[in-house]
Amino acid sequence: MRFLTTPFLVSALLLPFHAYAKPELAPAALLDFGSYEKVEEMTIYGDIQQDIIILAQNNTSESEADLFVIDDINEDIELNLVVVTVSLYNDLNDGLVMR
Repeated sequence: MRFLTTPFLVSALLLPFHAYAKPELAPAALLDFGSYEKVEEMTIYGDIQQDIIILAQNNTSESEADLFVIDDINEDIELNLVVVTVSLYNDLNDGLVMR
């Protein structure tokens, strides 16, 4: 039994892992402090009853950006539709925010 688990453990440790993190929600004021590169702007449509933050997080989860900012929120009550405009940014600060 021990003989079979050793190769499995070794192969699991040696295989490369690709960790993708979801972009984080950030306030627009954060962009004034540091260096950020705008990568993409998205318009997201969803159900008017859905939480706006969760809607934005779910639709930006495939992006390789570091953070997103909610630019605009509009509602169409007749169609039960919410329209959220978000901008995706890469953080060029290497984790440090300069003041």
